Amino acid sequence: MSQVKGDYPDHIVSLFGLVMDAVRRELSFEMGSAAPASVRGLRSSQVRLLSLTPKEGMRVTDLAERVGMTKQALGEFANDLEARGLLQSLSDPTDRRVRILKPTRRGLAAVAAADEVIGRLEERWRERLGPREWDRLRTSLTVLHNDAEERRLSGLRSTE
Repeated sequence: MSQVKGDYPDHIVSLFGLVMDAVRRELSFEMGSAAPASVRGLRSSQVRLLSLTPKEGMRVTDLAERVGMTKQALGEFANDLEARGLLQSLSDPTDRRVRILKPTRRGLAAVAAADEVIGRLEERWRERLGPREWDRLRTSLTVLHNDAEERRLSGLRSTE
């Protein structure tokens, strides 16, 4: 294992957590007063949920699985985003008991604005690491994600 600065565990879960904390801090700063109004004040978790909600909408149950949340937690996020005018809740035309979440025009604009902010953040990190290391990091993370997603969809645990 490599040496982690400070009094932190030196394992991958800790490293991912520390990096995500740094991403959240930088994203929060970027989404402050200089950001477009549509994303100002949004948390990274809200941006993630909006980004992962398809334009055509998705059933709450399916979206909760997609983002790795319980339906109850997703409901709280959705209610907040709906109150901000970024997400809408519709009844499924085939089953009125089922709720479909869909980004509004304003929500789609917020995703586009957040993508620009995230792009600037990625550029800074690319400069810090250098293009080759950044590309390797992105490729490695993509491979790990695709493998985990394949296993999730096939019902396998990551240890199998």
